[in-house]
Amino acid sequence: MKISLNWIKEYIPGFQYDSLESLTDKMIAIGLDIESIEDESVKFNNFVIGEVLEKDKHPNADKLSVCKVNSGEEILNIVCGAPNVEKGQKVCVAKIGAVIPDGEFEIKKSKIRGEISEGMICSSKELNLSDDHDGIMVLQTDAKNGTPFAEISGMNDVVFDIGITPNRGDLFSHFGIAREIAAIYGKKIKFPGTDLKESAEKTEELITIEIENTDLCKRFTGRVIKDVIIRESPDWLKKKLISIGLRPRNNIVDITNYIMMETGQPLHAFDYDKIRGKKIIVRTANEGDSFTTLDSKERKLNSASLMICDGEGYSGIAGVMGGEFSEITNETKNVFLESAYFDPVSIRKNSKRLGLQTDASQRFERGVDIDIVKYASERASDLISEIANGNISAGLYDLYPEKLTALEAGVRVSKASELLGIILTKEQIIELLGKIELNFLREDSEILYFQIPEFRRQDIIREADLIEEIARLYGYDNIPAKYNFNVNTENSSLIDDKDHRLMRSINDYLTGRGFNQILTSPMTDGNSVNIINNGDSAGVKIENTVSAEMNTLRTGLLPGMLGVIKSNFNNSGKDISLKFFETGKVYSDKGGEFIEETKLIMALSGKRDIPAIYGNDDEFNFFDIKGEAEMLLFNLNLDESELNYHYNKSIDSVRIDISLNNYNIAAIYKADNKHKKEFEIDSDVFIAEFCLNKILKNFFRKILYKEISKFPKVKRDLAVLIDRDLPYNIVNDQILKSGKGLLSRLELFDIYSGDKIEEGKKSLAFSMEFSSEEKTLTDIEISAAMDKVIQDLKTKLNAVIRSQ
Repeated sequence: MKISLNWIKEYIPGFQYDSLESLTDKMIAIGLDIESIEDESVKFNNFVIGEVLEKDKHPNADKLSVCKVNSGEEILNIVCGAPNVEKGQKVCVAKIGAVIPDGEFEIKKSKIRGEISEGMICSSKELNLSDDHDGIMVLQTDAKNGTPFAEISGMNDVVFDIGITPNRGDLFSHFGIAREIAAIYGKKIKFPGTDLKESAEKTEELITIEIENTDLCKRFTGRVIKDVIIRESPDWLKKKLISIGLRPRNNIVDITNYIMMETGQPLHAFDYDKIRGKKIIVRTANEGDSFTTLDSKERKLNSASLMICDGEGYSGIAGVMGGEFSEITNETKNVFLESAYFDPVSIRKNSKRLGLQTDASQRFERGVDIDIVKYASERASDLISEIANGNISAGLYDLYPEKLTALEAGVRVSKASELLGIILTKEQIIELLGKIELNFLREDSEILYFQIPEFRRQDIIREADLIEEIARLYGYDNIPAKYNFNVNTENSSLIDDKDHRLMRSINDYLTGRGFNQILTSPMTDGNSVNIINNGDSAGVKIENTVSAEMNTLRTGLLPGMLGVIKSNFNNSGKDISLKFFETGKVYSDKGGEFIEETKLIMALSGKRDIPAIYGNDDEFNFFDIKGEAEMLLFNLNLDESELNYHYNKSIDSVRIDISLNNYNIAAIYKADNKHKKEFEIDSDVFIAEFCLNKILKNFFRKILYKEISKFPKVKRDLAVLIDRDLPYNIVNDQILKSGKGLLSRLELFDIYSGDKIEEGKKSLAFSMEFSSEEKTLTDIEISAAMDKVIQDLKTKLNAVIRSQ
């Protein structure tokens, strides 16, 4: 979440800090996860307030002026082209070294048409403050010359981007972060006050509210504000929203967003005139109903979806998003303002089911402060009255059927001291916890009991939670270290094992081949496991998962690979080359016996990364993945493996099982259409999967070397015509067998089937290499070897030798 430091200052009276670096360090030390910091004033370095002392016409240019400008420290000579520059004006001066925001070019001392220019007098467009570029920006200010522009323009904010953990919903607001910073500096936060000027009309006479599902909606408040004027928000409000990344829309919507970011309480404003029957009902939806949300998308509801309804139908998805029908528009005259507390679990499940996460749902699913519901409504109503001239109805319609029981939690001084390794006193603990509004109640049997405020209801429930708060408020850096956990990495290169060496060999080789390594989660959706396995192997179910969709340990790497391929095609277009690999654990449940294996998956899809040597096919094909798999095995010195071919009619493709020493170690195949359809992939996907546990048994075999022959090699080509259904490996094995002794290398370089050969046949072209370790082969010896190969192919495989 983006947090504005200027906002924070408004809530902590007398707050001062030494430096931004010091403040950041303290925020991190107390447990705030600061992901990034944007200092707004940095982009206005070397921009100061200046005064134009003189303006003279440029001697060499009709449309330029030469000005003398007092920048506070010196008088600058500046050439200016603006038509509205005049003597006596207060202006924004970009000094030498300043970088102009619009265009990001640096100001340097230069000559313009023969006159020295030592800076720039800026327009608002050049500062990215507006689109006005008709002239310079003339400032109405009494600020001293030399005053930093960021200071007088309010462009001096610092915005922190803070990662919020699921247990700290209270930090999803400026109030929450202010409370933490105030604790660091020993301050107390102060909320802005409200001064409601209510009309004579009573809220209960304008609207009725009913909660049918009190277990899902603990509190619901509403108020009607009439005769509002929809218009742009004032500059101060727009600037606040823009500073934290929100786009201003209109004054009503901007106020609800502002209050949500301030207090952490989501609000929703309905067009009161579109509430049918002037009735609000909070209930669950009917299974299968549809509802169109503010983003103009139709959502399918179910019986667990909590809805805000009017007298005739749905008006909004509770805690997630409002409806298109009742949204605030430029024609809105009267507003119904909702502020409520919804069950966190219900909102989270509904948000996940709908695939719709919003700023509101993020806060509700972490748990908002039920005690701030009323304040947020009154604060927003007050601002709507002030900014939109609205008339506030008398009295807040507040349904709070069963008030939540106040929470207490206890901690023992001895236990806190024992766990943290420091000696704490009762007074220290009371003081520390009091900083974050955990008020001391009583002491009973050496246990100190504290009242837990509602904004920490979801987070602090037991002694360990209190001790955690004590530790971070005391300061982790202040807890003395008794043990040295430093690791001597001097000889880390000697720390090795077979698994890591194999992984490194594979990663280095495949990366060198142009593959990109991916990393996917070992947890997946149980439905995906069934689809991939065709129900043959049960996945290992996980209890109490953090996500309903990630409830099963994966049984294979294919679903994750297909998901990454889908994402890349969707985000980068179809005309790309994808070469991915992943190594990881897979799991299976075989009759109560849990199996864990390490596997490797390689995938090719889309365009080839290099042009094909022959033919016009520019897409990856089965032979590409086969070649990559064979080269990997060769690189691992496992080239003695056997390839067994199986034809799959359903996808008109071959599957190759690779075995070594009677172990099946790998499989090469094309992803079938069912899997591609499930992941919405149009292109063919070619896969090679390896079982690394089995490969590991052979990876460290003793490697034997033999001397390279010093006699020359002789090459011959051979093209044979065979039955189309005859597997390639049978032909390959026959040639190697027939040429045994002199045939040292055999390579397939062409496959052809088409109109130029007999139907039902295919042509295979081989490159053959003959050599001897004892002598130079003669033509007669080579011809004899070739004749034997040809004769065996004819008699044993019914092959026909093709002539050139």
